[in-house]
Amino acid sequence: MRFRTRGELFRAVGTIRQAVSDGDIKEIDAGPMKGTMAFGDLYEAGPLDDLLLYRFRCPDCGQNFVLGAETYHGSGGSWSKSEPLK
Repeated sequence: MRFRTRGELFRAVGTIRQAVSDGDIKEIDAGPMKGTMAFGDLYEAGPLDDLLLYRFRCPDCGQNFVLGAETYHGSGGSWSKSEPLK
């Protein structure tokens, strides 16, 4: 899923937040590219890091997902399946 606006990003964040709360996915370490802002600290009205990168895993099947966005230039971002970090 691609998003191009702040509103689309925060609709995705809301959906992901609910999935984490329900236990459908768990946040995992995003590795060296992660930003300084914790996923739980993302709020639509607040300032954002220039780059956002968060990784999640399904506890049932092990599938990894990534939420990434470039907010400084407004080029958008995405929510997608990903390969495990090595």
